[in-house]
Amino acid sequence: MVRLTRHPKNPVLLPVPEHPWESKHVSNAGIIVKDGKVHILYRAGGDEMKPCTNHTWPVSRIGLAVSRDGVTIDERLPEPVIGVQGEPHPLTDGAEDARVCQIDGVYYAVYCTTSEIPEVLSYSTSNDLVRWEKQGVLMPDFSQRTGGLLPEKVDGEFVLFHRILPHMWISKSPDLKTFHSTQILMETRWGHWTEVKMGIGATPFRTDQAWVVIIHGKDRHRKYRLGVIWLDPDDPFRVIKVQDEPILEPEAEYERTGFVDNVVYTCGAAVLGGEVYVYYGCGDQCLAVATAPLGDFRL
Repeated sequence: MVRLTRHPKNPVLLPVPEHPWESKHVSNAGIIVKDGKVHILYRAGGDEMKPCTNHTWPVSRIGLAVSRDGVTIDERLPEPVIGVQGEPHPLTDGAEDARVCQIDGVYYAVYCTTSEIPEVLSYSTSNDLVRWEKQGVLMPDFSQRTGGLLPEKVDGEFVLFHRILPHMWISKSPDLKTFHSTQILMETRWGHWTEVKMGIGATPFRTDQAWVVIIHGKDRHRKYRLGVIWLDPDDPFRVIKVQDEPILEPEAEYERTGFVDNVVYTCGAAVLGGEVYVYYGCGDQCLAVATAPLGDFRL
């Protein structure tokens, strides 16, 4: 059974009071390894509040930090790399929860944008993880906030994981403009830790046996946990194994108390040597990391 172990240096990323855009909280981060370094595209909120939530949540933007060992932050950019300007809706007041991957030499970030209209999935592309070009909305007919791409094309097409409430869905697309083969990949289950909603967590990573997908779930008590499923390596639309028990749940003080209590939520993981590092937001307040041996994810 997979079970994550918290890193003793947690939390690994905290707000910066001197930066108005990230002064209040940092959390859910997309992760990708580039040039041997872990690049962390994290959600940040600061002094400016969202009009669409009656000023109860900060405007969210995406920042970038870099770590050589996966834990210690060696570099952190002073300005966000993905902001709220340039999105299709002029009243966009949030860009958050990015999931990042590289396909055919291009970096893709899929993230939620918020505004006075329903939440939607947007995406941007980059060649260096610093300069991002906004590409628009994915599946504009659906209101949803949780999505990410498989880091490989299947039969020449993109594979998108997304969440049309309350279930976890999957679709294919030749161009990220039109989608087909849309279906439920995993359903919520009453009385389970995923009973209210569930969806993709970290960008999937591949072993010699399967695609490993770390997922998140929320129960009726508003508690978020992390779990794991395995997909057919040749057909990611087919689930081949589900671990029924969560791999991480709120237990530490920084997970149980925060901007939102009892939340552990991941958007990214990195395989470093023989360990899987899972980066997760804690209470929408800070970022932490937990690990497990790569061998634990074998079938």
